[in-house]
Amino acid sequence: MKYRFFSQKGLLAALLIASVFPMALLAQKGDYTVKIISPAVSPTETCQGKAIVFRAQGQNADFSSFFPDSVIFTWDFGYNGRILTGPNQTFSYPEGGHYVVRLYVTGKNGPAALNIPVLDVFVNMSPSFAGTRSDQTSICSGSEIGLTGFVTSIPWTKDSSKFENKYAQADYTWDGISIQSDRNGIARIKPPLNQGNLDYIFRVKDNFGCFSDTTLTLYGVYASFLADPKTGEAPLEVTMQIDSSSNGGTESSITYQYEFYENSDTSNLLTTTDAKITLERPGEYTSRVVATYLQCRNVYTSDYFIRVDSSLLEIPNVFTPNGDDLNDYFQVKALSLKNFSGKIINRWGRVVYEWTDPRALESGWDGLDMKDRNPAPAGTYYYIISATGWDDKVYKGKVSDKVYYGFLTLLR
Repeated sequence: MKYRFFSQKGLLAALLIASVFPMALLAQKGDYTVKIISPAVSPTETCQGKAIVFRAQGQNADFSSFFPDSVIFTWDFGYNGRILTGPNQTFSYPEGGHYVVRLYVTGKNGPAALNIPVLDVFVNMSPSFAGTRSDQTSICSGSEIGLTGFVTSIPWTKDSSKFENKYAQADYTWDGISIQSDRNGIARIKPPLNQGNLDYIFRVKDNFGCFSDTTLTLYGVYASFLADPKTGEAPLEVTMQIDSSSNGGTESSITYQYEFYENSDTSNLLTTTDAKITLERPGEYTSRVVATYLQCRNVYTSDYFIRVDSSLLEIPNVFTPNGDDLNDYFQVKALSLKNFSGKIINRWGRVVYEWTDPRALESGWDGLDMKDRNPAPAGTYYYIISATGWDDKVYKGKVSDKVYYGFLTLLR
């Protein structure tokens, strides 16, 4: 091991210079040159989108110290006017081709470099995959399918540095489900029949070590759907609509079955081939469609629930039929009722109003005697309401197990 020793005088002089003249203020006053040290070779080969680290280094003509902070490094990457500054930069080329990188170095307080280093960069050209195919467009026959991959080089011809990437068949590969064999771009597959359309990727590697690929879609049976409405009171009529479907070109030959089950009772499956179904029981339902074509059968489940409202009955105790459009009707709030009937009785025991539909906007007593249509006098009245929900809930009061008894006040 060798050691270099400095005299105290020399060391003090160096420290004095560094403190009086910071490196950032020192200028390149003499002749100097620069070089690109990364990438280390020119030409250099790379892939589209791959980051390249560019680094530069300077050298004074008299071999004295070079101060990089006193100069400006400007990289021209030869692509769409892209320029970056600094001794170290990272850049990637989004397109294949030949590009010339030039490094310009100018002094902040002194001369420019004597030279302009140049670096040739060759970026791989994407090939053509025309002709890549399968021997069947649909997987629904249930038979084995052959895949054949083709790749054709696209040469770079836009300047005198023409080049063309090469591809070896040993570097052809297929990727996808249920591949049984794959060699030199020819694959045999036995795909499942219950997963809809399937994608197979054909990938190749060129002589730059870059990968390119294309996707080949084989059609199973596919169907997405919409269910409307998504919520409401019972009985709720739901319409199923096929939003998108495919099986390779004969979509009219796909058959559909629609299925529903209440989430708290998955064993009770409702099925129909009709696009409309009436859900009578309140609860949250999962909907799905079973699409069938030849041997293919696939089940598609909605990502949202259909909610059928639970039954509800709320009865007010006062109303003011004075024509001000506020609380002018004695109305009950009702949801998902299978049956309903109501009567209003005055204090002498006579029925002044009765009704069977609680859901209409103006359903309920308007304060007029149903017999002579004269305004009923203000006071206390008696109601009798019988109601049962679609969830089989019987609405009853304290006196009876079958009906609600109660009092209401009419104010004028």
